[in-house]
Amino acid sequence: MDKSECALCRRPRGSFSCAECTSAMLQQRRTMLAGLQADVAVLRKKTEYALNTKSALVDAELRLERCMKQVERLAEKVMKTREQLCSERIAVVERTSKLEERTVQMEEAQHKLQLESQRAESLHAPVLECLDYQVQWADENAARVRGDRLRELFALFALTPEGEKTAEEEDDDDPLSGLPDEREGVSEELRQRKARKNVPVFFRTIVGLPLPKSGKYENVPPEVVAAALGKVIHLLHCLIKYLKITYPHPMQFNGSFSTIGNTSEGAGCHTLYPDGSVGFERGLSMLHENVAFLCTCQGVSKSDVHPTDLLGSLLEVYKSPRLGTLCDNQEANEIDPDERYTLTGSIEILPHYS
Repeated sequence: MDKSECALCRRPRGSFSCAECTSAMLQQRRTMLAGLQADVAVLRKKTEYALNTKSALVDAELRLERCMKQVERLAEKVMKTREQLCSERIAVVERTSKLEERTVQMEEAQHKLQLESQRAESLHAPVLECLDYQVQWADENAARVRGDRLRELFALFALTPEGEKTAEEEDDDDPLSGLPDEREGVSEELRQRKARKNVPVFFRTIVGLPLPKSGKYENVPPEVVAAALGKVIHLLHCLIKYLKITYPHPMQFNGSFSTIGNTSEGAGCHTLYPDGSVGFERGLSMLHENVAFLCTCQGVSKSDVHPTDLLGSLLEVYKSPRLGTLCDNQEANEIDPDERYTLTGSIEILPHYS
């Protein structure tokens, strides 16, 4: 207990309070408690009113609080992303610096390579040029040797331009042509030459077998024509071994019964025997195309290719300065469509065979 005196009667309080002081004190406490209860009731009413009238504001504050929390989380993510970007930016800068170093090294290496290539060109260009000249010279020599061999082959078939000299050329070559005609033994020979001068030549021969220059075989025995055309095919076959060419139409050498055309189809294969059939004319046209192809490969102009004279076209090949040249030009296969037959036409002419 409090040892101080009483606040009302000023009596000392030793071990107890007086009744008046105790009742007064209780009354005072009751009054204070009632006031506090009234204050609590007022505050409760105010709180209820605030809760009832300001709920939207409270909800907004709650939402704002949640949004602030989200903003804080996003800010943390942004900071982390910035840190990652910074680290990646540093890595990119490092890689860029390395790439620049490598670019400089590559430029230096390219410069060194250019210098080395220039040195190599200056060193090897004369050697390569010399080798090109040697290869060209070897090709020309090989073509010249092949040409000589082919001319010998033509001579074996007795197909040479020497037998085609006219009387004027013989007179020019003859040293006695300038002497007077009164000399004994010369006048008669000159008269014979002059007599032969006006005689036109209608035939050319291969191994002694004649073929008309006009392409008309009616007045020549069919056996002779077939044998001569067989020799032409034989000559064309021999030329393949030297010139490495492939003719537009395949040929099969069999003497007088040689054939031309695709042997896998009966209508496309023709025997070069002049029996008056359409098949012989078509086979002869195929043979002309093969000879024209050979002329094109050996540098003979199209104007010098005879349309009907097979042996004349072959003589143009003999006289060609490019005889023996290997043909690698694909344009040689191109023949005029009007002069070329196709295998599809065999079906149309099949009923006309005799």
